[in-house]
Amino acid sequence: MQVEDRQLKLFLLDFGLIEKEKLEKAYNESVEKNKKFEDVLIKSKTISKEDLDKLKAYILGIPFVDLKNS
Repeated sequence: MQVEDRQLKLFLLDFGLIEKEKLEKAYNESVEKNKKFEDVLIKSKTISKEDLDKLKAYILGIPFVDLKNS
């Protein structure tokens, strides 16, 4: 299962996790440089990998489990 960029963008905005301008800048960079949108968000420190993983789990309707601290 994968979260589409369109879905991810909508949820990031709806939850107020990112400003629209930063979101569009990151998305445009991903398209121009042919990189994954998620990777650009993480590399630019717009959102942490953990927060992104939690959001994707929420979108997909599955529980998020952090196995690092288990």
